[in-house]
Order: sequence, then C-alpha cells, then structure tokens
Amino acid sequence: KQWYQRRVRGFRDLVDHWDNSTLMSYLPPYSECLSTGTASLVKEMSSSLSEDIKRWRSASVEAYQSQLRCLERMRHEILLLRTTVGTQETTISSLTMEIDRLRLSKGVCEREFREYRAQVRSMLSRLRDGKGDLDATESELMSLPLNDQPRDNLVKAVETDAVIKVGEDEFRTIEDEFRVEVCKVPSYHTIRISSVEKPNQQKSNQLLSSLNIRCNALRDPTLRTRLYYCGGKAGTLHRILREGFQAKDMVAGDYGVGLYFTQNPVRAMQYSEAGLLLMCEVGIGMAESVLKMDQSRNRPPVGYDSVLTGERNVDHVGIYSHQRHNELQYLIFDSTQAIPLYLICFNI
Repeated sequence: KQWYQRRVRGFRDLVDHWDNSTLMSYLPPYSECLSTGTASLVKEMSSSLSEDIKRWRSASVEAYQSQLRCLERMRHEILLLRTTVGTQETTISSLTMEIDRLRLSKGVCEREFREYRAQVRSMLSRLRDGKGDLDATESELMSLPLNDQPRDNLVKAVETDAVIKVGEDEFRTIEDEFRVEVCKVPSYHTIRISSVEKPNQQKSNQLLSSLNIRCNALRDPTLRTRLYYCGGKAGTLHRILREGFQAKDMVAGDYGVGLYFTQNPVRAMQYSEAGLLLMCEVGIGMAESVLKMDQSRNRPPVGYDSVLTGERNVDHVGIYSHQRHNELQYLIFDSTQAIPLYLICFNI
C-alpha cells in the first residue's frame, strides 16, 4: 500500500510539472481583427503580383520584338549576300555586251577604211601610169562618199533590240527565277511567261551608270539586289522601262512615301498591272527594320539608306489581291536608287 501511494504521488508531480510548462504550444483564439488583417495582406500581395506579371509581360514583348528584328536583319543579310554574285554577273554581262558592240563597230570602221584606201590607191595608180588627170582625180577623191550606213544600222539595232527572244539563255534564266517563286502557290502553276522586254542598250548603260553613282554614296555600296516592283498602273511600267524611275512614281504606302519592292513576284502581282511585272535592280544599302506604320515617312532613319517593312495592305483591288502572302518589302526614298531591268509579260 505504501508503494502504491508513492507511485500515485509521483504521477501527480509529473502532471503538475507538465501543466505548468512554458514549452507547451499556444494557438491564439480566432478573432475578426485577425481575419481582416489577413484579407488585406492577401489583397496587397495579389496587387503586387499583378504588377509584376504586367512588367514581365512587357519585358517579354520587347524581347520578342528585338529577337524578331534580329532575325529579319539576318534574313536581310543572307538575301543580300546571296544576290551579290548575281549583281556581279549582271555587270559582267553588260560590260561583255558593250565590248561586243565596240568590237563590231571597230570591224565596220576597219572595213570602210580598207575600201576607202583601195579606192585611193587605185586613183594614185592611174595617176602614176599617166591615165588620169590630177584635177579630175582630186575632185573624184574629195567627192568619194563614206559608207556610214552599216554603222547607223548597228546603232539602230542596238537601240531597238529591247525584246528577249524565247529560248535565249537570258530568257530561260528569268523564267526559271520567276517560276521558282510563283510555283510555291498551287493556284499559280499555270502561269507562263509570254515575253520579256528590256531597255535598249544605250538607255540601259545610262541607267546603270546613274545607279552606280548613287550606290557609291550609300553606306554600303555592295548591297544591291534584284527585286520586283510593287506598283504600276496602265502605261506606267512601259514608261518606267523606257525612262527609268522618276519622282512621280513615288507612292504613299503604309510605311511611308517611296518605292516599294519585294523578292516575291506573287506579292508584287497584287500591286502591279494584270499580266505585267517589272524586275529591277535596287541599291538597298543599310536597311532598317521597322514594324510601326507611318504614312508620313519620306526619308530613311538616320544612319540608314532604306527601310525593311512589314506586311502592308493592298492599295487597290486586282485579280491577285485575294491572295495573302506575308512577305516583307523594301522601301527606298530616292528614285535613282533603282533601275528597271526587265518587263515580264505573263499569261495565266
């Protein structure tokens, strides 16, 4: 019995020690004040989180635009590097044609000179043999006509030879380049080139010389490429082919007032006269990529020579305007920065 009492007393001491311990956990009672404070804290955290999400979204959009601009510039550089060799071949071809023309003209002059010298020798031979009169021979020599007709015919032929015949190497090159882009659209597989016109040799040399002078003033004179002209109404394209671009050919587009060009002929068809397309050589120089439309823009940004624009709306309804092609376009603000190369006539 004494042992039992000692055990019970020991448990009582342990219970008292446990009840009075400072190590026990304490949960405050629920109150309305505590609930209101928690709600305000949650609301403040939610507002702060919303502002952070907006800032992150804005930063993400800016980063996406910067990446897009970087990619477009890389695409632009690849395009220009790819076409540099093509422009060099064009220059070589033009110089070769000029050499051939001069060689032909030289041959004509040499033939005329040989004929004239033969006639003069014949007259001198008659004088030495005593079969001719000196005064009569001098009069005959002065009245001897020069045969300028072959040279005139040569110049005329050079000036009027503005149509590339079907089957020629130049025609096939243009047709292949044209069909590579056109055949990417299934509904345009039936398009065929019927004829190709180009400026006469004299005018072509003048335009090329003017373009070379203008490109030498660009920030990067080597950035020249072949593009299709996004414009042209009835009679305009033939006049541009004969005379070149002029200030009156500038159009007011979504990205500014100037001349618009594209690498895709299908995209250019939406702005051109039906059945006609103008291929040009364009000095692009340093191009700035812009995404914001500005119809009042009439000059390139500072430090650049042209503008690489985004998609713009078709300014008039044509037979190809129902097709949508997200193709970028180049915008130049100087009419001497581009020259016409070929006027392509095609049939559907």
